[in-house]
Amino acid sequence: MILEIATDRRTQLADVTARVCEAVAGATGVVTLFVPHTTAGVAVQAAGDGAAHVAADVETALDGLVDEAAPWLHLDEGDRNPWSHIRAVLTASSLTIPLLDGRPALGDHQAIFLCEFDGPRTRRLHVAVHG
Repeated sequence: MILEIATDRRTQLADVTARVCEAVAGATGVVTLFVPHTTAGVAVQAAGDGAAHVAADVETALDGLVDEAAPWLHLDEGDRNPWSHIRAVLTASSLTIPLLDGRPALGDHQAIFLCEFDGPRTRRLHVAVHG
């Protein structure tokens, strides 16, 4: 299954937990999530009560860690977004999460995020259940 996720900002952690839960409802085994993009990623991170600002803090940190004004060689190739490739390397292109009672076995404060680094765009998230 492929989920399409629309993002609103250049750097954004978009909570896709509910969409993934809906996609795997009732399944057993494990779910693998894969982002087929070189300027986006996927991550499990804190969310919800007591962690409502974690995603925004991660966005700010990634923007600060990877300076868009650096002398990127990839700019010479005509690309307008070399920093987004570096930010994507700091996340993951895939995750595997066990399923328990037909849902991803996330901790109480964990959520699944599509990590956008070259938005706004519409991204694809592949969802595959095994087992």
